[in-house]
Amino acid sequence: MKYRVSTYTPRTAPGTARQKRRRGRRRGMPPIFRLALLAAMPVLVLLILHISRPAYMDQAAAISLADQKKPSTAETNSAKNDFAADAAEDKPLTAVEPPAAPVSSPDESAEDAPGGEYDFSAPVPESPPVEDSYFDDAVFIGDSRAEGLILNTGLTNATAYVHKGLTVDTVFTEPVINKDGQKLSVMDALKSTQFSKVYIMLGINETGWVYSQIFQSKYGDIIDGIREINPSAIIYIQGIMPVSNKVSSTHSYITNDRINEYNLLLQELAEEKQVYYIDTENAVASEDGSLPADAAADGIHLVKGYCEKWLDYLKTHSIAS
Repeated sequence: MKYRVSTYTPRTAPGTARQKRRRGRRRGMPPIFRLALLAAMPVLVLLILHISRPAYMDQAAAISLADQKKPSTAETNSAKNDFAADAAEDKPLTAVEPPAAPVSSPDESAEDAPGGEYDFSAPVPESPPVEDSYFDDAVFIGDSRAEGLILNTGLTNATAYVHKGLTVDTVFTEPVINKDGQKLSVMDALKSTQFSKVYIMLGINETGWVYSQIFQSKYGDIIDGIREINPSAIIYIQGIMPVSNKVSSTHSYITNDRINEYNLLLQELAEEKQVYYIDTENAVASEDGSLPADAAADGIHLVKGYCEKWLDYLKTHSIAS
């Protein structure tokens, strides 16, 4: 028997020509191309960096400029040079709208508190006294107490729309002012009056009202009405002055507790409407907050000496016009 030696080579035997060809196909790209690609990669990276660098620098410059609060002198000069260069090259210029002027409330132009806006929640602070001429363009609106101020101090240069028993609602309805041969309400008379300041003294007659919020609301209507007539007028709310202890303890509705309640409402209203509150109650009050016994014969209406104290207080608690 003769044995035949097999020369068969397994298909998957390592190192065979077929296996080498398969490995070559799996590698895909010929070695020469792979070497060329590796050599080109640094050039490609440099090209990408070169293209993206201007955009990155512009973004960084924009961020840096946004963080700056005030341009330096060098930057200002640079901007001027850039503008001149654009003009020389006849480049179109973008129109820039000027910033709108801030709109101020009627009373903001009078005087601001140091370091910021005026604090309307606080009474008018003490200031150097003004001359009598300060009241030349002032209108006083009020009840019999305001009437006594005008009569006892000789404040004839001011316009007085005052009347006994006047309230925050009858200023619109009661024809108590004689003007040009006509009987007009206070607010109607004000429409034909030249004025820059208004002093309001009302409230003593309203302390008997059931709802104090109605008093505050009606008072606010007066302020709104004045602003419709003269939006730039300085408006002063005068605090209601106290009454004597005798009146406060015996009167059916006029009490110092009620007056204090109303004055708090007036201070709230002054802040809401952005007008000036003068704490005139402190001009005449005693240490316990009541009206001194010698300040008024009836405990309510001030005598001449205390009316003068009242006027002096107004002169030293004013806003420059």
